[in-house]
Amino acid sequence: MPLVTCVIPSYNYARYLGAAIESALAQTHRDTEVIVVDDGSTDTSTDVLRSYGDRIRWVGQANQGVSAARNRGIQEARGDFIGFLDADDVWHPTKVERQLAQMDDGEVGLVHCWVREIDADGNPIRIVRDGGRGWLLVDHAQLRPTVLGGGSGSLLRRACFAELGGFDPQLSTSADWDMWRRVMTKYRVELVEEALLDYRVHGSAMHLNVKLFEHDVLRALDSTFSDPRAARARPYKRIAYATFYGQLSASHFLAGDSGRAMRYAVNSVALTPAPITKIIARKLRRRIE
Repeated sequence: MPLVTCVIPSYNYARYLGAAIESALAQTHRDTEVIVVDDGSTDTSTDVLRSYGDRIRWVGQANQGVSAARNRGIQEARGDFIGFLDADDVWHPTKVERQLAQMDDGEVGLVHCWVREIDADGNPIRIVRDGGRGWLLVDHAQLRPTVLGGGSGSLLRRACFAELGGFDPQLSTSADWDMWRRVMTKYRVELVEEALLDYRVHGSAMHLNVKLFEHDVLRALDSTFSDPRAARARPYKRIAYATFYGQLSASHFLAGDSGRAMRYAVNSVALTPAPITKIIARKLRRRIE
């Protein structure tokens, strides 16, 4: 049975960290090691970590961000497959087992799953099923739904990081998007059609920071369309940026910044008018719901 490494990056998430660790230790695939990278926490995270003794391995480092923490976990990992679990999320017991079963084909580099969103207290919100499978680079580059679960939903071959590099330390909210994009340049993606991850939606989540979102996605898109390995996605560059500007417009509008919302709406329409109307309608519908 292959060894699978679960890497948990954590920064000041003592409140949720124990639940994340327990979910990784409870995997039905017994050959699963758990590595926690404490990224300079100032709360009681170290007390939580010490309570697990030798059931886990953990390392501490000065605060460098989630990408650096994941990369440290990759360096420490011994498994042939690596999964990442954010410290505020929870794996279901069969997640690793079900995903590993999809790795028999050497063309598959990443396997993700359906996601159950939960609130800060763990109450279910909805099941997210709109992920994809196959050769997804072109869809991914256009910001269409592809890989579910952010940084917590995927299992990857360790070889991906040796071949394609680690997470970009200058990215946070889109670090996983950028990493998955690089995997898609060489590997096929598979999907387990079962909710195997509880993804926590709460006010401290990074994706709610619009300025950080703007910086990260722009850098990730620029990297995508300048990468020779992603050449087959280049014909869709205008659509990608139009979609992103539409997302920014809707995000700034919901944040109360009408000036920025209008500016990015104009930028989106100037590239191609189709994405903006769909994006705004979807954002407003979710707000009403």
